[in-house]
Amino acid sequence: MPDNENTTGLAYGFQTVFGRNLVEELNNFVHRPFLVVTMSDLWPLFESKLSTDFCQPYFVRSVAEADLLMDLEKLPMCEAIVGLGGGQALDVAKYFSWKGRLPLFQLPTALSVNAVYGQRCGLRVDGRVRYLGWAVPESVFIDYDVIRSAPRQMNYSGIGDILCFHTGVLDWRYASERGQCESKWPYDADLAAQSLAKVEAVLRHQDDIRDLTDKGIDVLVDGLKWGTSYHGAGWMPRHIEGIDHFVFYALEHVTGQKFLHGQPVCLGVYIGSLLHDARGEEMLSAIHSIGLDIRPEAMGITWEQVSEGLLGLRGFVRQEGLWHSIAHDTDISPAFVERLRGDIEGRFGPWDS
Repeated sequence: MPDNENTTGLAYGFQTVFGRNLVEELNNFVHRPFLVVTMSDLWPLFESKLSTDFCQPYFVRSVAEADLLMDLEKLPMCEAIVGLGGGQALDVAKYFSWKGRLPLFQLPTALSVNAVYGQRCGLRVDGRVRYLGWAVPESVFIDYDVIRSAPRQMNYSGIGDILCFHTGVLDWRYASERGQCESKWPYDADLAAQSLAKVEAVLRHQDDIRDLTDKGIDVLVDGLKWGTSYHGAGWMPRHIEGIDHFVFYALEHVTGQKFLHGQPVCLGVYIGSLLHDARGEEMLSAIHSIGLDIRPEAMGITWEQVSEGLLGLRGFVRQEGLWHSIAHDTDISPAFVERLRGDIEGRFGPWDS
């Protein structure tokens, strides 16, 4: 099956333009004046490419909706929004586009997460992540040179939001077989197969992704684009995520830490693969081969914190009301955590402090 074949007929993806020198081209067609939603550390890299006669920057400092609502009152008059950056900048750009009913143009500077291919904005409301709004860009612009100029771990992080289709489908099938699947989300083998095709593309092109060749970037974009099938499937997440993201949420809950998205998600992919006894070694090998470090220390946390999150995972997913997964039925033991540590350090090596 070709990587991008849509066998389900559902709507997904946005118009996407691949090329080079795409930042400068924004001056020539985006409605003027436009607001560039970006990060303060990124702006110096792109300021010379964008005419201040046509645009002004907005630096993202928070993704809390309460803060953004206050900032909305102070924004300069503009006719369009440009998102330039990673997940936070792209989500805030969507939010401003939605609230202002303004045209949106998105140019990711890294492929760390699928935020550019989601209609909703991932924001914090009362301290918790909520997905709000509706914004469809006029186009997404993938500049190969811009993507390659980002720190490699940022781009490697993007495999998290693709490999999670593997464990998402495993959880979906698991829940269905046990009569625990939601009536509104019945198991769909064709939809599951299309998600798994994106996973296989990553596994086939590990070297291209590690080296960030044009082909590797294309594969990442194609997989991340499938994130919009959340909407196309009727706001149904089962074919795209499960325990992989639940592990991420649990670690965030335990530590209060901000993560590079793909690291805890890929840790969750490996954990879920082990619990399902389904291709765990293959997933860990691919994550390592591509170069995404999923050791806790690489995320700024400890094995003790990972253990706390995993030992309490069953209670956490039930308390949070997350859709049924293998995590809902499994009491993870200290022995499992020790095995997990041995597997990961056996592949990546122990952390050298």
